[in-house]
Amino acid sequence: MKEFERSLIACPDGQSFLPVAAVYGPNAGGKSNLLEALDYVRSAVARPVRMLSARDGGLDEECPSMPRCSAFEFDDVSVSEPTEFELYYRAGNHEYRYALSVHADEIVYEGLWRRKLGASRSAMLFEREGVEIKLGPTLRKLATAATFNPSLPYLSFLCINFDAPVVKEAASWFLNGVFLNYNCSFLERALEQILDEADSPEITRFLSAVDVRIDGFRVEEASEGRNRRVFVRHNVGGKHYELRLPEESAGTQKLLGLAAFLLMAFNRGATVVVDELDAKLHPKLLRYVILLFKDPEVNKSGAQLIFSSQDVSTMRNDVFRRDEIWFAARGEGEASQLWSLADIHEANGNLVSRNAAFDKQYLSGRYGADPYLTRIEEWD
Repeated sequence: MKEFERSLIACPDGQSFLPVAAVYGPNAGGKSNLLEALDYVRSAVARPVRMLSARDGGLDEECPSMPRCSAFEFDDVSVSEPTEFELYYRAGNHEYRYALSVHADEIVYEGLWRRKLGASRSAMLFEREGVEIKLGPTLRKLATAATFNPSLPYLSFLCINFDAPVVKEAASWFLNGVFLNYNCSFLERALEQILDEADSPEITRFLSAVDVRIDGFRVEEASEGRNRRVFVRHNVGGKHYELRLPEESAGTQKLLGLAAFLLMAFNRGATVVVDELDAKLHPKLLRYVILLFKDPEVNKSGAQLIFSSQDVSTMRNDVFRRDEIWFAARGEGEASQLWSLADIHEANGNLVSRNAAFDKQYLSGRYGADPYLTRIEEWD
């Protein structure tokens, strides 16, 4: 695909990657489940590292439990079988493949491989079946302890206990990634963790660019028995006023949180996953955020944005490449399917044109993944 070639993320081996992936589809089509599956793998590895590192924990500390994995329950086989995840990602000069198989809250299988960019073969770093660990040559050099907490992902165990470049690089995608779900009341707690006590000029400039008129913010340190609190400053008629973050409009709250996470992602080259990015955002602001990731002058470190949306006003050929648009919908047996606009063929056998009106064709039902609506008199 030739459109928006300047926006692609280039790697040393000559491959290029998309900065954005947008997932559309009907309600209950599987969009959120797709993103939550991605976040399950990320948080399974990152959560114990963050929790134990924060309290300087090691092998003797009580480890956080593995989050329970909800199986697909609409057939008699899947509900009793492990749920399998497989993730490919790049960090440094390597491409990694991480596999995780979980049944309820028990890790059945785990494995990690890496391939140097430009090489044709991958090397096994470790494989785990139950509590049995098989190490590759690179990790055997660490003289890794034979015993570990089996409720912990082995990659988390390595990251917590060994300060080795190979481990840090392998875990970096999990630790830097961000998953945001604005249907949850987590925003102020999340902001308290990432904002400094002093103003962040970058965040204030971002908000000014999208016409949110605030004069700064501050984070009040926690007193005994109370969490830290975020206050937003306004300059009205030459006077300064403050509101607590929950007293701001829902849109301002979302933009403040989004700005903080986006700036962090641009700095680290991280992956940002957002369920319903369009919620509480004006269509022009949604377009603005998407195009930030597609601007190489802004996105210098190769950050990526993966999001779901119901707002088709940005599903346009001047915003997206065809392979950046994805659809999710339920198929037979209530299982969800995922496909890209780049794979859809017209009736004449040709691919959808890069100049097509994507939004109008989607709403007319030509791409699938649209809800089937019945007339009210058919309900009887």
